[in-house]
Amino acid sequence: MKLRSSVYGWKSVWMEFAEERKGSFDEGQKVFVMRVPVTGKPWNITFHMHQKGVGGAVTDSSAAFLPFKAKGSFSFDLHNRSLAGDVGKVFGGQDIEIGEDEFDRDYIIKGSDEKLVKQIFAGSRVQELIKLQPHIKLFIQDEAKELAEHGTVPPGIHVLAFRDKEAINSYERLTLVHDLMLAMLEEMMACDLASPQDPNFEI
Repeated sequence: MKLRSSVYGWKSVWMEFAEERKGSFDEGQKVFVMRVPVTGKPWNITFHMHQKGVGGAVTDSSAAFLPFKAKGSFSFDLHNRSLAGDVGKVFGGQDIEIGEDEFDRDYIIKGSDEKLVKQIFAGSRVQELIKLQPHIKLFIQDEAKELAEHGTVPPGIHVLAFRDKEAINSYERLTLVHDLMLAMLEEMMACDLASPQDPNFEI
């Protein structure tokens, strides 16, 4: 019997997701970690869950990380416009608009290269997957202080990161986040910003 429901608790959902994708689920001291390989690709996506009260957290929160070999110094930061005060990286300048009225209204994007940001976020698949997230902060970790949370990261390895201020407690949402991370990396590869090679680094 497939649970796939938060009625049984998010742990059951995460454990099933990991099992179906031949991944792993670990209950750590401060964070719960799920690692799943991307089928047919040399990448792994690592999901983190910080439960309320664990490590001083005031609410449940979730994150996902996908390390990749970078081909350049490109980075961006996207979040819901309602989370305007929750900006981790400062790029300066105006918000980057991609030319889609509804999308530009609902999201703020900052980036190191306006042309490349527009190319990556212009795809209908990427926009669709972003819109399906009730809350989203999607960005690239490329600076030493950002990467430090993952330990010693090899030179040239950057991390595509997703954060949600709430728990990801359904199978469907895990699938949507997984698919969004993969779609984003494929767009970055198409723009020659990410390598298809194995980064040889796991979070």
